[in-house]
Order: sequence, then structure tokens, then C-alpha cells
Amino acid sequence: MENNLVYEIIFEYSTEDCNGIDTYIYGDKEKAVNKLKELIENEKKFYKNEYSHIEENEFETDTNIDDETANEYWWNIECKTDWYLHTNIDLRIKEIL
Repeated sequence: MENNLVYEIIFEYSTEDCNGIDTYIYGDKEKAVNKLKELIENEKKFYKNEYSHIEENEFETDTNIDDETANEYWWNIECKTDWYLHTNIDLRIKEIL
């Protein structure tokens, strides 16, 4: 582990017919960031395939995955017309005492 740090990914999602929360814990930042990017790419493909009938401008995306000095990273997407339809992926850096 790097300096007693752990990297926690919280993957929270909701669609019209399901919802859930998945949690991943890593002891290595590079592995955690790679998993974060993998989840984001999978979600982008999912939204493109499953919700192509919704106009792209009906989705709002908020992210800071490019800030390498951040203590948290996130990628959130939300449908403006259907608030049940959303995904929040967070990577949190925590110190273990």
C-alpha cells in the first residue's frame, strides 16, 4: 500500500428497472484509476446502446477525472428528463491509520 492509503470506488447506478451500489477497494492508485476508467467506458457504451432514443443533450455529465492532484475523482451522468436514470462513479482516497 502506498503511504497507508486505500482507494475506494463507489459505483452507484439507477435505471427504470434496477439500481444498485458496487464498491471496489484497491491498495494501488494506478489499479484504482484503471478500474475507474473501465467503469466509465462501460457506462458510456451502456448509455449509448440502451438510451440512444434519448437525445444526447438530455444528459448532464459532471466529472473531474483529469485532475491528477485531486483527493477524489468522479464521473456522474444524469438524465434531465428522468431523474431515476443516472450513474455516479466516485474514487475516494482514504488514509488508513
